[in-house]
Amino acid sequence: MKWFESWFDTAYYHALYAHRNDAEAMAFMDALVNHLQLDQGSKVVDVACGKGRHAAHLAELGMNVLGFDLSENSIEQAKLLNKEWATFVCHDMREDFPVQGFNAVFNLFTSFGYFDNSREDERVLQNMHDACLSGGFVIQDYLNASSVLSHLPQEDFVERGGYRFKTRKHRTENHIVKDIEVSDGDAVHAFQEQVRIFSREQLESLHRKAGLEVIAVFGDYNLGAFDEKTSPRIVLVSKKS
Repeated sequence: MKWFESWFDTAYYHALYAHRNDAEAMAFMDALVNHLQLDQGSKVVDVACGKGRHAAHLAELGMNVLGFDLSENSIEQAKLLNKEWATFVCHDMREDFPVQGFNAVFNLFTSFGYFDNSREDERVLQNMHDACLSGGFVIQDYLNASSVLSHLPQEDFVERGGYRFKTRKHRTENHIVKDIEVSDGDAVHAFQEQVRIFSREQLESLHRKAGLEVIAVFGDYNLGAFDEKTSPRIVLVSKKS
């Protein structure tokens, strides 16, 4: 079983990231919808949506939203949001999307680059292209590896949800890896996350290879200019011609 097939479906994963900033996520969606000038009723998909925080706000903005994720646990949590105009299903983004014809395809919070084989990343972007209407947009939000790598290795200790977490973030040749040790009472469990190291140029190349035209690159959730050394994010906006 791959790391993402087990870790994302645990209560520990949800506890570790329970502090994620919903206000920041909502402001990010506001900025993107305004930038793209998406009309109310636009059909959009949130690829690897997790517990649905971005998808839920897109629905509140009047979008007709599909959110999907491989994790059954995350999808059950997303369904509890009970948002009108938002539908959540379990699906693997490496497979053809269950619905096509979207005005915008969102892939957010580094929900990409999980795989050992780079061809699977290419397949995911091809699926995003194929699911998008002509003239529609693909928006991908990824960590800026240049900024992250300058601070590795990195260790952290936190307590959340009644669990104690020890994390160590480091790099391999092609990936940024986070080793996670969870203390649950007397029991100790080990998990891992890893995402592929992509530069801005490599991500743009993947988009072009999928048949997309990159029309904007931002460096943060306020849609500020991208700086390779200091920007926390790489936010690519591409268009299907």
